[in-house]
Amino acid sequence: MVPFLLLAPASVSLALLQTRAYAPTTGAPVPEAAVAATLEDLRKGELFLDAGALEPIVAASFTVIEDGDRISGSFAFLEPIRRMRERGGEVKELRFEQTLVQVFGASAVATYRFVKVWRDGGVRHRAQGWSSDVFELRDDGAWILVHRHRGR
Repeated sequence: MVPFLLLAPASVSLALLQTRAYAPTTGAPVPEAAVAATLEDLRKGELFLDAGALEPIVAASFTVIEDGDRISGSFAFLEPIRRMRERGGEVKELRFEQTLVQVFGASAVATYRFVKVWRDGGVRHRAQGWSSDVFELRDDGAWILVHRHRGR
């Protein structure tokens, strides 16, 4: 019974050391949280058809692949949002669910399930599926969207 008593304190100490090694440093920003916040800003911008809010967080070289179509450049992505708002279109619902954010140095990938319901020109539309968004860390510390791939 003596060996168990000697091992117990050592295993507790080892567990405490391992916990400290993986705990985030207080005061340091958590990159996953920053990317998740940017993803939420993107969701809100698209929900409210606010191209002006989206513009600073979408890279000029942004590409999106959706339903087999490819759009290149932030202008090609943002202009339809502007026009839809001008026509009186409205996004009724936009949810991002089962979100997973992974950061790899100055790059990050957010994968999630999306549900989008909108009305444009009197016609109701609905889309849902999976999305993978790729982000890049700018020199000023902001995360920007550089690529999106959506599929059903």
